[in-house]
Amino acid sequence: MKFSIIGFIPTLLLLIPVIAACFKTPADKPELEDENIIVFIAKCVGRFGCIGYMCLAIGDYKVGFSSKLLFIIWAVVALLVIALYWVLWIRHYKKGNHFEDIYGTGIPLFIIPAAFVLVTGIFSMNFMLIIFSVLDIVCEYCSAYGVRKRLHPAEADDEAAEETEKDENEDGE
Repeated sequence: MKFSIIGFIPTLLLLIPVIAACFKTPADKPELEDENIIVFIAKCVGRFGCIGYMCLAIGDYKVGFSSKLLFIIWAVVALLVIALYWVLWIRHYKKGNHFEDIYGTGIPLFIIPAAFVLVTGIFSMNFMLIIFSVLDIVCEYCSAYGVRKRLHPAEADDEAAEETEKDENEDGE
């Protein structure tokens, strides 16, 4: 494996808003109990695997992609995803940098880069990228679900009650 500028540039562009978010913590961030350590470690493995393989393994269209056309399609998708991601972060800050806007929604912002890496892995047929990105996506979603559940415990209880009621109705029929 060698360094890939083609993988490094989109990775860097996706990391800039995340790094900026580290320095601008939302004022309304609540005190939450620590995240599940297994989910946290798996999320870190997935995230750093994504970053490492994007920067080292995808290569140019002759190495990582099966055709020049597929590489061009990937490059256009990359530009669109990066632009969308930046627009979402800009919107987040213009709305007032609220904690719930990042974690309280159904799809947290941090899943977008991992989904992009998944698409890159599929386009370049890099199975390690696919594995690391799926791990990151699943762990990010579990983490966000845990945060959402702690932010809105009543909603989580309502969802669990509805699911239990649905299971009981299915069993009773």
